Amino acid sequence: MLRGLGINVITPFLETNEIDFENIERQVDTYINNGADFIVIGRNTGEFYTMDDNEIISVIETVAKRVNKRIPVIAQTGFNDTSRSIKLSIKAKLMGIDGIILSPPYYNIGNEQGLLSHYKSISMAANLPCYIENDPEKSGVNISHSLLMELSEIKNIVGVIENSSDIKQYIDIKSNSPYNFEIICANDSLLFPSLSLGATGVISTVANIYPDIISRIINNFDKGNISVSRDIYFGMLKINEVLTQEVNPVPIKTAMNMLGYEVGDFRLPLGSMNPDKAAKLATLLMDEKIHKL
Repeated sequence: MLRGLGINVITPFLETNEIDFENIERQVDTYINNGADFIVIGRNTGEFYTMDDNEIISVIETVAKRVNKRIPVIAQTGFNDTSRSIKLSIKAKLMGIDGIILSPPYYNIGNEQGLLSHYKSISMAANLPCYIENDPEKSGVNISHSLLMELSEIKNIVGVIENSSDIKQYIDIKSNSPYNFEIICANDSLLFPSLSLGATGVISTVANIYPDIISRIINNFDKGNISVSRDIYFGMLKINEVLTQEVNPVPIKTAMNMLGYEVGDFRLPLGSMNPDKAAKLATLLMDEKIHKL
C-alpha cells in the first residue's frame, strides 16, 4: 500500500498550546502538492505522546478529511496499553484512514509472547492494514526477527516501519519475510541503502522542509539511475545530520518556524533547541537555499 515518499505531519500548536488545526490542513495540502505519496500521522514527529485520546482522534479526523482519499493516510494508534490502542484504532478506522501504525510498547516492555498478543489483538480489532514500527532507540525494545516473522503471518499486518540505524535489520527482514511484506524506512540516514535492500517507501524527516531532494533520490532509484540517486543521497546527509542534533521533532519543528510555517512551540517535556545548534541549523537553511514551500 505504501510506495514512495511518506511525510510525517508535525503537530502545530497555538500560543495557548492547543492544536492548530488550520495549520495542519495547510501542511497536508503543501505536502500533497509537493510530491508526497502518502501521509503519516503521529509517532514522535507528531508528538502524539503528549496528547490525550480526544486530541489524537481530532488530528486523525482533520488529516483524513483534508486528504480526502487523494493519497493513503496512516496513523499511529498503537501505544503501550493494548486496550487503549484497540479503542484508538477502532475510532481511527471510523475516521476513514487507510492503515495504522503499531508502535512498540515503551517502559512496560512485554516479552515476546506478550508482544505477539498485543499486536495481534490490535490488528484483529482494527481490521485495517497494520504496520509494526521498530524503533529500539526510543522504545527500548528491538523487535526480534523471529517475532516479526510470526507477525507477518497475520493477514492484515502488512509491513514494518524500520527506524533503527542497523542496516542488518533490513537484510534480515527482506531475506526472510513474505514477498509482499512491506519495509518502510523511517531513518533518512539509511534511505539509499534501504531502497537497495527492498524498502518500498520512506518516511522522511528531511522531506518536511525539502521534499524535492527525497523524491529525487527515490524516483532516480526507481528509474534505474542508481549513481544519480546515490549522489543526491550523499548530498542530503549533511542536511539530515543537522536535523538530528537533538531529539525529533525539535530540530525539524525549529526549522519550520525559521522558514515561516509558524508551527508553534513544543509540549513538555520537549523544549526549545539549544541556541548554538539552532544557529547551525539556520546557517544550513541559508546555505542550502531551503525556503518555505
